[in-house]
Amino acid sequence: MSKKNKRPEVTENETTFKKITLSAKTDEQREVIKSIKNNEITFIHGCPGSGKSHLAVVYGLKELLACRYKQLIFTRPCKESMGEKLGSLPGDSDDKIAPYMMPLFEILKQYISQKEIDKYVNEGLIRMIPLAYYRGITFNNSFIVADEFQNTIPEQMRLFLTRFGKNSKIVITGDVRQSDIGRENGMADAMNRLQDIKGIAFNELTSKSIVRHPIISDIEDRYNSKTIS
Repeated sequence: MSKKNKRPEVTENETTFKKITLSAKTDEQREVIKSIKNNEITFIHGCPGSGKSHLAVVYGLKELLACRYKQLIFTRPCKESMGEKLGSLPGDSDDKIAPYMMPLFEILKQYISQKEIDKYVNEGLIRMIPLAYYRGITFNNSFIVADEFQNTIPEQMRLFLTRFGKNSKIVITGDVRQSDIGRENGMADAMNRLQDIKGIAFNELTSKSIVRHPIISDIEDRYNSKTIS
């Protein structure tokens, strides 16, 4: 293993990875964990607060620390509803993409310290790669968390999925009802197009799995209702 991918030494009082547990809070979440374990690519479609990003990130962190993969990669579509592109943002490439990846790193901080996160990032074990940078790259020995992928178009989804390399696993999360792009939804298209392919699983997390404030479940149910009184 190259120096870049070598597991950094962290003393026991500096790390909390031995305490990491990924516990399903609902039957739906339990099925998601099974799907990630048993498939190369797992799609998780779900409403806000249902735990889809949390499950993906923590599962990937556990696998990284168990040395089953050489790197944990976070990716998100970086052209958001405001239409802002990476080139218009200040700073170097990491500075530009950091705001988009912040929600995923906030999940990491629930399980490991900021010091550990910085060390893993500096060693290339945890990487942030925007979707726009995927062309021409193949990722081997990688656990990839693709978050908010309802904001892709079919061409972007195809590009991303064809970067899949040996001994790798992909978890794609999003809510196809909340796309910001105003065009054909790449995640919805893939979930329809890729059915019945061995090694690809599809899961949905409903309002029953919401793990934020309980009122969010009621809010989601009202917005998903077809009638307004």
